[in-house]
Amino acid sequence: MSFALIVDSTHRYSDVWPLYFGQLSLHFKSDIPKYLFTDTLGSFSFDGVTPIYYSNDDSYRNQLLGCLKQVKEEYILYNSEDYVLFDDVNSAELVSLVEFLKSNNNYDFIKLVRGPESVTQFSDEYPYLHIIDRNDSNFFAQQASIWKTESLIKVFENSSPDNGRMQQEPGGSEICRRIGINGLQYFTGKEQKKGKHHYESLAFPCIITAIVKGKWNTFEYRNELNKLFRTYNIDKTQRGTYEGY
Repeated sequence: MSFALIVDSTHRYSDVWPLYFGQLSLHFKSDIPKYLFTDTLGSFSFDGVTPIYYSNDDSYRNQLLGCLKQVKEEYILYNSEDYVLFDDVNSAELVSLVEFLKSNNNYDFIKLVRGPESVTQFSDEYPYLHIIDRNDSNFFAQQASIWKTESLIKVFENSSPDNGRMQQEPGGSEICRRIGINGLQYFTGKEQKKGKHHYESLAFPCIITAIVKGKWNTFEYRNELNKLFRTYNIDKTQRGTYEGY
């Protein structure tokens, strides 16, 4: 299957990489290609991870678009460097979701995390899939999601070349409506709510997100992060901790 994991490192949280990739190796037992979008590796190395480089002189939109165009796989699991796994990935379920997109031309992506967007159930045959309301302002979100690579490229191609991250994500929903992008959400109903706006993911159980406003998100993921701090010998005081909205 032509399926790959991409890690968006435009936040430049390189100090999180040992934690992110350590947990990825532990909890995602898959040999699919893994790409790190980055400006530099420095002294970092991790087996099985291929860097795709961008220039910091480019806008965020151009950075991501340039990197996405170098991915050869037809389907990607998009996530960021601070979407740290804390439990085993349901690889079989991810494969089934990719197969669904492969056999269904009407949909372009499947969010793996329930957020505030409005949804309706897709069908009784697929009880865990929900159609996202295309008119919802949260229709597009750069979070853990499976995408048809070509479709995500089209979203960025139709965005302003000057877009930074703070323009790209909020404006993405309108672009998706304009170019006919349709999406689904994966949610079983057994997921635990985390914070104000989202739930955990049973398919891809990651911290969303480990970094908030530049600090460790111990407000929503105190138990998970404290365990990881001990495992990876991380001094949380170097970044500080985020304790509330």
